Amino acid sequence: MPELRVCVCTWNVATLDPPPKILEDMIWLHTAHAPDIYAFGLQEVSSKPHEYVQSAFIDDPWTEQIARVVCSRGYVQVSSIRLQGILLLLYARMLHLPFLRNIQTDFTRTGLGGAWGNKGGVSIRMDCYGRSLCIVNVHFAAHADQWEIRDKEYHTITATQEFPDCSTSRILDHDYVLWFGDMNYRFEDISREVIKFHSSPGKLNKLIEKDQLYLSMKMGKCFDGFTEEKITFMPTYKYDLQTNTYDTSEKQRPPAWTDRTLWRVNTNRLGEPKDYYIKQIAYKAHNDVLWSDHKPVSAEFCIQVCMDDAEALVTFDPVETWRRGDDVSISYTVVGDTRTSTWDWIGLYKVGFQNAAKDAETYIWSVPQGETKGESGCKTKFTARYLPEDTCTKYVLCYYSKTMNCVLGISNVFRILPSQEEENDMKFRADQVENAMPVEASAATI
Repeated sequence: MPELRVCVCTWNVATLDPPPKILEDMIWLHTAHAPDIYAFGLQEVSSKPHEYVQSAFIDDPWTEQIARVVCSRGYVQVSSIRLQGILLLLYARMLHLPFLRNIQTDFTRTGLGGAWGNKGGVSIRMDCYGRSLCIVNVHFAAHADQWEIRDKEYHTITATQEFPDCSTSRILDHDYVLWFGDMNYRFEDISREVIKFHSSPGKLNKLIEKDQLYLSMKMGKCFDGFTEEKITFMPTYKYDLQTNTYDTSEKQRPPAWTDRTLWRVNTNRLGEPKDYYIKQIAYKAHNDVLWSDHKPVSAEFCIQVCMDDAEALVTFDPVETWRRGDDVSISYTVVGDTRTSTWDWIGLYKVGFQNAAKDAETYIWSVPQGETKGESGCKTKFTARYLPEDTCTKYVLCYYSKTMNCVLGISNVFRILPSQEEENDMKFRADQVENAMPVEASAATI
């Protein structure tokens, strides 16, 4: 059965700026099995009033740094959502974009009884090759005595988040759910000294039996139907900043597995069990990252999808080489029953673009009601004066749906050549240089 590799990473960054040259090693893009989809969930991103206002207009430093690393390897940002310091970023390989549809986001505040967003959860849902997937990043209440509050936060988030106009309107309705974040669960009835003693390979089983999240799931208080892979890494909190030393401050916080990743398959969906499955490949903490008081935790999965009848909703006719100075006509077809809008557009993008909603070099509006045009398709054109000057870059066209917040089709890769006049001028200059060379050589001989 066809599968997609999905990698997620959660990290409480303690309001710090991104570390130089560390993210590259955290993200598994340098391996032979780079994921198809990559989700990055952060907590405690600095959200001072002026920074939070700025993030509405420009990307925050974490988003910029992660995009620089990820998008340089052929990934494109699919979506993002931020609730104060809780940030969720979702990326996918460009070839998958037309098959990631009906993308929606939501958030839930749980801080101060739901009035404040310092705690809570954010989510991104989408339809992916015939399967629905919801990705959730959370930051639950802190401190050991808030165990019951954390359980309630799970139920609040699953009960309040909604995705209108989707067959899966709630988080738990989805075929697959990946849930991660700083869940802040601690150890119960065990001293700091005993926790530190057992915080080493071969001694972790004692800690698992005392873990509040493990106990809550065992007692059926929360995360019904979810699975967590066996933990084989040391507690990920709390460290002295930029060290591997557990908290030596006056508070002496006991270590804990606060940073977790869980997954769920909806057994109530139609179909054979073999048609819906998640297989976890890895679950690890990045102990070599010396930055925050938390260690980042990543997990990698294979999720079963249905690619046999996968079809892009918009198909471009082959794009030939464009030439500056000329208007360019393009043709495309839209599958019937596709939800189009007068706000859909066709953008021209440099290969390696980061965000389809923001990074078009230029764009034109789509043909209205393109889904009614049938096999005859839609025809429109880019005006010459709006084409970019760069003739050394490769480009693609993307059809962006405002209704579904996603790319419905991508063209082949092509180039924009200099205008015919510019090309003739370059040829003339090259001929002049070539004809002048023997004369110069003769002069040098004399």
